[in-house]
Amino acid sequence: MHPPGPEHARRRVCTAAAAAVLAASLGPVRRARAETIHADHGRVIPPVPLPPIGLRCADGQSTDLAALVQGRATALHLMYATCSTVCPIQGAIFERVQALLPDQDRNGILLLSLSIDPLDDTPATLRDWLGRFHARGGWVAAAPAYAELDRLLEVFGQGRNAVENHATQVNIIDRGGQLVYRTPQLPSADSVADILRRI
Repeated sequence: MHPPGPEHARRRVCTAAAAAVLAASLGPVRRARAETIHADHGRVIPPVPLPPIGLRCADGQSTDLAALVQGRATALHLMYATCSTVCPIQGAIFERVQALLPDQDRNGILLLSLSIDPLDDTPATLRDWLGRFHARGGWVAAAPAYAELDRLLEVFGQGRNAVENHATQVNIIDRGGQLVYRTPQLPSADSVADILRRI
């Protein structure tokens, strides 16, 4: 059985997510609850330090999530390379973010495409993914070990499984390696670039 679930289930979730997307912005979020870690989007209070989840990157190198993002303002989205619905839209958003941030890599800004399909998303597959969107330095694609997938989704998936959680949000991580913001679904590239400049 495919780890994130049957392909038809994944496609149904992706299609439903795409249909549900509204025009989004990063304006002020008014919430009565302080525990926005469980909210759909907005500031994450308190910020969540990222655990050292093992990753294998598109270049074949092994690292861990906490080390990869340390010292860099990071925009992270979940994806899998064979997705044909919302993942390509997410890739196009990041491609536009790179165009808006021409000095991104030099300024310590990282874009991270993080796979939820670690068995199928090999380094070669992840390199192909990056190539589709003309990724430059400062945009990394990586996949966790399968054993680490649940732990990864506890942080970025709000505790749901990979099929239910194929969210199209961008997670914003500060230079101290803490998750500090979740955007609305499929945010504009301009809003993501703006928050990365300010963080």
